[in-house]
Amino acid sequence: MIRKVLYPTDFSSASEKGISVLEELKSLGVEEIVLMHVIDLNRLIGPASGIDIPAVIHDYEEEASQNLKVFSEKIEERGLKVVTADLKAGEPSIVICEVADELGVDLIAIPSHGKGVIAEVLLGSVSEGVVRKSNKPVLVIKFFAGEDGEVKAEFDRLFRKILLAYDFTEMCDEVVKYVSFFAKEGRSEKVLIVHVVEKGKEVDERMIEKLEEIEGRFKKLGVKSEIFIEAGTPYKEILRVAEERNASMIAISSRGTSLLRSIFGGNAEGVVRRSKIPVFVYKR
Repeated sequence: MIRKVLYPTDFSSASEKGISVLEELKSLGVEEIVLMHVIDLNRLIGPASGIDIPAVIHDYEEEASQNLKVFSEKIEERGLKVVTADLKAGEPSIVICEVADELGVDLIAIPSHGKGVIAEVLLGSVSEGVVRKSNKPVLVIKFFAGEDGEVKAEFDRLFRKILLAYDFTEMCDEVVKYVSFFAKEGRSEKVLIVHVVEKGKEVDERMIEKLEEIEGRFKKLGVKSEIFIEAGTPYKEILRVAEERNASMIAISSRGTSLLRSIFGGNAEGVVRRSKIPVFVYKR
């Protein structure tokens, strides 16, 4: 199901810390990590004038190539095969998605590190851009900066306890397949099946039966599961359950009816932006 993973890096501490998550992906049968870096010319050069732009780009390319070599070695030390993609310049999220399509990867795993929601709104986020534009599933590996400036994680083991956000769409049925795979191969302790009922809507018997059917699927895999039917704003309820139940990862689809259209319709940031733990987003 997942053999080739694209890992974009900006050479930050979060990117380095994310390598430990790549190691966890080995349990899924991942065979190859494609390492890449995008030269963001807007940040590199900015509005500066009177500088030798070709020289600046040349120097940066040499530095980036060396950094890619260092990162490649760190990943290989974890027992993974690494292929380094050619350096490309452009808007990072667009280039990342283009490379993912060109190379036919099965998953984009991208570290995300923010300084809070306000900073993310003002500065934008490459990871959120990738989630919006990608045709491939995306794993956003969330980190945060502690008071001491050190990059830290709210999760311990990626697949330990997965929250599955379910909204009765065909897209979500695909998410169930991925979570079943993650839970079995990643030796999950439990799967939290969450459905959020929005104002003015109800849950009927057919829906209950479907949720119980999904619960039974995990039981057959030998994985514990629990159903949560919540009422309110979808992304808020998903994040609340994730925090209260100490989930290690959230799995959602990028489109849906009531549950996820409000998250990924006009406001793609929802769960991905505000989550403190990794988020797997199914795309196609």
